[in-house]
Amino acid sequence: MTALQLLRPERNYLTKLQIVYGLMGLIALGGSLALAVPIGLDEGGTRGMTIGVVVAVLVNAAWLIPAFIIAPFYYRSLEYRILEDEVIVHAGVWTKSVKHVPYRTVTNLKVKRDPFDRMLGMGTLDIQTAGRAGQTGAEESLVGLSNVQEVYETVSTALRRFRGAMAPTQAEVEVIAEAEVLSALLDEVRAIRRALSEKG
Repeated sequence: MTALQLLRPERNYLTKLQIVYGLMGLIALGGSLALAVPIGLDEGGTRGMTIGVVVAVLVNAAWLIPAFIIAPFYYRSLEYRILEDEVIVHAGVWTKSVKHVPYRTVTNLKVKRDPFDRMLGMGTLDIQTAGRAGQTGAEESLVGLSNVQEVYETVSTALRRFRGAMAPTQAEVEVIAEAEVLSALLDEVRAIRRALSEKG
């Protein structure tokens, strides 16, 4: 099936990743130093404090440097395909993943723009599905899109077209199945009511 749209995140998304990693690194380093300095002074004076500071810097560098190195590779791995019946998301550096989100399972579309997104002129399209009912978060997120509203409209239109093209028999089967479930629930509630009234 041909893609209605083939998308990649904007370069600003990589900038956002680097800003977020940098802020996380500063917060983690600040917290580590806040612990290392008093403990170091307590244990070994100035020498202990120096060792504590060096250890805090090295521990934070051990995760922050790889994060900055991997970020461009992760950014380049992202690709979104909007098809007539599903959205496909490619992602991953070491573990490559291909996630299919069929329109028949989609329950909601949501455009998100956090402060960094607004500052960098982009947004995220969250696609929520029935499979994630009761859970927080989206089934899949299309991140780093400068034209996020246009992408929302494209997916929304494709979703409406897909649902409109459903075979009447398939739609009828779904309605009948829902009616049967509701009827069974109503029968169960009536049975519980009868049992309670007989006891009372």
